[in-house]
This record gives sequence, C-alpha cells and structure tokens, in this order.
Amino acid sequence: MRFTAIAEALAQRIASGEYGHGTSLPSETRLATEFGVARGTVRRALEQIEADGLVMHHGARWRACHGGHHQQSLDELRSFGQWALSTGMHPAGRTVELSRGRATRLEAHELGLRPRTTVLRIIRVMSLEERPVMIKRTTYPEWLADIISAIPPDARSIMEVVQGVHGVALGHAEHHISAVPASSQDGALLRIPRAAPLLRVVRTARAADGRAFEHSDDRYVADAITLSVVNTSTRAEAPSARGTRVI
Repeated sequence: MRFTAIAEALAQRIASGEYGHGTSLPSETRLATEFGVARGTVRRALEQIEADGLVMHHGARWRACHGGHHQQSLDELRSFGQWALSTGMHPAGRTVELSRGRATRLEAHELGLRPRTTVLRIIRVMSLEERPVMIKRTTYPEWLADIISAIPPDARSIMEVVQGVHGVALGHAEHHISAVPASSQDGALLRIPRAAPLLRVVRTARAADGRAFEHSDDRYVADAITLSVVNTSTRAEAPSARGTRVI
C-alpha cells in the first residue's frame, strides 16, 4: 500500500471523529502492522497529513487536529466575531468567569491606572464552528465595568456590544506574540491536553478618545489559527509592523 492511501485513510478517520481532536493516534508500529507496511511508509503518510494541519507531532506521539488552520490578519482592529463572520465561519463566545478586584502592578501600568485601582476581570472561551479555539483573559478599567458586566455570558463578542450599543470605538492597540504551553485551565476549557502548544497574544488597547480600554491575554489552539502580519516600509520611516487583531 502506498503512503498516500494510508494518509487518505487516516485523514478520513480524523474527519469522522474516530480520532478526536487532541487525542493520540495509534503508534507508528501499530499502524504499520494494521496497514501491512514498514514504519517508514506510515511516517511518510503522517508527515503528509501533518502538512495539511490534521496532526501534530509531540515526541513519539502524533495527535489529531480538526479543521486545519484559519488565517487571521493583523491588519485591522476588529472583534473575533467580525473576523470570523467575514470568513464565512460561525463564531461564538462564552463567559466562564467574571470578577472585580484591585489592579496588579502590570495591569495598572498597561492601562495607565493608579496602583490598586478597581478593575473588572473576565475569562471567555471563543469558538469557531462549535470548536473552542481561544481563551481570552481580559482586564477592563472601572469605567467599562458596569457596561461589560451587563453583557449576556453567551454574547458572540463583547466589542460588538460595547461599540454597537454604547458607541465606544477602539483607536489603538499593541500586541506581543509568543508561544506557551497550555495550563490545566487552558486544557480543560479548550479540550486539549495540558502542556499542548498555544499561540499567545497579549494586547493593550485604547478607545478612540484615548481612554484605556483593555489589557488581554489571548491563547489560541496552535493548529486552529494562523496570525498574519503585513510589514511596510517608506523612505521616511523605518520598517514597521502594522495592524491589530481580534477582541
């Protein structure tokens, strides 16, 4: 049997849900025995579907992924829901935790607040096509606390409500992108193994009138989202990355 046929068979199993998202596939040895081929043939098949975003390689294990990557541009400042809808997907949001407290030193610095000023913290799980793909941990200043606390927990996007109903628009945001392993809470909420790779985007945003809007820590399932950045350069300016992403 050719490796392409094995790759197709494994892809069909992943698509059908036989191999659930984040679960380990049978070992290369077991698959080689099942298909009656050498391990090298199985490895080539797995590498092929890895290139398609259907599996991830962790040490000696291969884990199933569903849906491949969705590319999200950083060129516009818009909500997760707005971006998803523009691509023809169905987004959803769910608030899992909401509390008020005193701003930490970091939160106060990022939001331009005095230390220990009251802030609102919220944790939301964002989904695409009913699959959890991102955890959003956000801190809001007190002037937004009552507005955001009143938003239904299942609202598709906080920004859609704040902007559409209350007329507050974003004007500026800065992002820092890194990779982190999933925490226990990340894993439980995203339905992935603990320590699975996540794409982390830390953002500080301000409203169009200059007021602090939010400081957020967004963590994306690594196989679900690809972030794109466009760089521009002119004679008068040094090269700069432009664009911001979802809320």
